[in-house]
Amino acid sequence: MNNLINFKAPLALMVALAAPLLTNGCSAADNPLCCTEFKAGATIDANIGGGAEAQVAVQAVADFAGIAAAGIDDITTACRGIASDLEADKAKADAAEQTTDKRGRMNAWCALAVETIGTFKGKAGGSLTIDVKPPVCSASISAKANCQAKCSGSASCDVKANPPKCTGGSLEVTCKGSCEAEAGATLKCEGGCTGTCSGSCTAQGGGVECTGKCEGTCTAGGAAGGDGIQADGTCKGMCTGKCAVVAPSAHCEGSCEGTCDAKCEAAAGASVKCDGKCTGDFEPIKCEGGKLEGGCMASAKCDANCDASVSAKAECSPPSIVIAFSGATDITAAARIQATFEANLPLIFAFKSRLEGMAKLTATITGNADVIVDIKAACILQVGAAAASAVEDVTASVSATGSLVAAAQ
Repeated sequence: MNNLINFKAPLALMVALAAPLLTNGCSAADNPLCCTEFKAGATIDANIGGGAEAQVAVQAVADFAGIAAAGIDDITTACRGIASDLEADKAKADAAEQTTDKRGRMNAWCALAVETIGTFKGKAGGSLTIDVKPPVCSASISAKANCQAKCSGSASCDVKANPPKCTGGSLEVTCKGSCEAEAGATLKCEGGCTGTCSGSCTAQGGGVECTGKCEGTCTAGGAAGGDGIQADGTCKGMCTGKCAVVAPSAHCEGSCEGTCDAKCEAAAGASVKCDGKCTGDFEPIKCEGGKLEGGCMASAKCDANCDASVSAKAECSPPSIVIAFSGATDITAAARIQATFEANLPLIFAFKSRLEGMAKLTATITGNADVIVDIKAACILQVGAAAASAVEDVTASVSATGSLVAAAQ
């Protein structure tokens, strides 16, 4: 609630002037007393008014609030799943479900999940290990550029003339030419690799040496030929099609998707995707696993609001989670824990990473009061309330996922 008070305080005069409008009711979409131009998670209607910076700020609140609310819903579902799978006390489960406040319901279900995890781990005995490869989130270059253009009132932002930086991560580009790794770095490549490829290879013409899943025809290597499909369904031999894991030091006659130890090179008239230095025409695509900085000029506050929007809408890869028990004294209890963790923890870890990134931007969201005073009067308090609620949703979600992960590990 303090966040809402802090957001509203600089708006006291505007609210006082708008009060007669805000208290007369709202019954029609075209009614100036209504705020139909703003909705959490949606693109705002330009008719909300205000200058360029105000509209960027309001869009940041909408994007931030939409993801924050989705986090509450999805984390609640995961915690409910764990608690139910692990035989939570029915009275406590009913009380959690009957909690009318969404944030309170999430907290109740996640607290119950933590409790049942502790009980079942005690039953299972032995040692539980959880090997997690965290999700990697990617920020869109075009989304940031389009937002920066709005900040300055420009028609567009030229990312080639004002290339952004991906601090702490890798900047992926499309390259018409060849791409080489920066000093000491590996080269991600989606395209032709002049050296050896690790990851996957889509063969052209012949086949590719394969020691993994083959989407195509797998034949055994050597003069004997024959079927190269192994008992577990993988391929060991030559794959005509796409091999999900190429053999060590395999040359990829076709398109590599993974890492390349030489150049990632485009065919004539085509492009490759890479995260190295491009020789030729290029277009930045995304910042993966780092902080997107720089680009076109914009005021500090407007640029921060762009960051909040881009962070909220970032695409995150699913986490990889491997769960194992050793020395369990109750095999049934251990199996129940493993099954519910495999079903629900990926979502928890995915939202935990995204929300922790968003938590760093909450001051931006609650610091927009002085920017939005010129938007439609009926929307001022609605936007302020959405901003404050979103910050509280993010704070609560980070706490809930942190407690659950700690209990699981």
